[in-house]
Amino acid sequence: MTATAGGREPGRTRRTRRVLTGAALALVVVPALAAAVLLVAVPAPVDDFSPRSWRPGPGWPAAPEVTVPAVVEPFTDQPVNGPEDIAADADGLLYTGDRDGTIWRIGPDGATEVFARVGGRPLGLAFAPDGRLVVANHGLGLQAVDSSGRVEVLTDSVDGAPVRFANDLDIGPDGVVYFSDSSSRYNTTTLGDVPSYLLPDLLDGRPSGRLLSYDLRTGESRELLDGLHFPNGVAVTRDGARVWVAESNRYRIIEHTPGGLTRTVVEDLPGTPDNIDRDADGDMLVALYDRTAALDDLVLPYDLARHLMIRLPGGLFVNQDDPLTGGILVLDGDGHGNVRAHHTGLEPAATSVLPTEDGWYLGALLEQPVRWMPAPEE
Repeated sequence: MTATAGGREPGRTRRTRRVLTGAALALVVVPALAAAVLLVAVPAPVDDFSPRSWRPGPGWPAAPEVTVPAVVEPFTDQPVNGPEDIAADADGLLYTGDRDGTIWRIGPDGATEVFARVGGRPLGLAFAPDGRLVVANHGLGLQAVDSSGRVEVLTDSVDGAPVRFANDLDIGPDGVVYFSDSSSRYNTTTLGDVPSYLLPDLLDGRPSGRLLSYDLRTGESRELLDGLHFPNGVAVTRDGARVWVAESNRYRIIEHTPGGLTRTVVEDLPGTPDNIDRDADGDMLVALYDRTAALDDLVLPYDLARHLMIRLPGGLFVNQDDPLTGGILVLDGDGHGNVRAHHTGLEPAATSVLPTEDGWYLGALLEQPVRWMPAPEE
């Protein structure tokens, strides 16, 4: 018999039911308690954290075209602590910055030597027509370094607001530098030195970035656009008339015509865009981080999930031992942003792509060598 007198369940059945009920409650109550403790005990990294939720689109699919074991080789003779961007001088020598405020010069054999110590966190690099290396320096603004390594601050404030997060840059044929100021809320001033500032800005969801310009001839600086969602990569089109800007935290690229219109070139990208570089044909090479479905579906649409995630250590999500993966998107820069190719499977992801006659040189977010790969056929 399976029941006692009076229809009562035997002790074992009752105990089993209590265990199952307890387990179900634990699965609900324990995470809820943990979440409550996290919200109370751990403050958000900024005082006025009030996230603005957003539900991303699904992203359009792309077939992997660069996969392991793709020909992606270390080029520098040693790792660099965050070789975010790479520039080439008139002699073909390469330059990159690191998290310690150093600009490294790289010889044809991959040997590195110190070129200049600029402080801060040098990110975007480009050579001006007069031969100076222009540096977008997170925390210090826009700098120029001459051939002897002498450093000059070009501007650290635009339209009365400090440049807190100079990120990427490009220089037009008229000598105007276009550069991004990614976030006035999440930067070294507010967070100190962390692996990534993009993620907390994404969780915040409020636009606080700008597109700025600096005229090397006149010294005039201007704010061209504000209210951008972590503007990152910047590239001038081949005709010099338009500027492309990657809005990392909206998974899109916009185009701005100085003195004219701003439009969206492409949106709902299959990855988070970082730097944008232009090749000799005028096509745009967009470095992408792979998107994370759990982040897009379970965190970004919900305020509570954003509140919880912002309180967790950033190193859980961006770290050296488990680097972000990504790819390179090739877009038609002279037309309407049509996709020419999408190369995926890069681990770690590239932060930037320097196209040269002998191949592509790839930047990286954390401690990695500058890498080289042959320019893939589209």
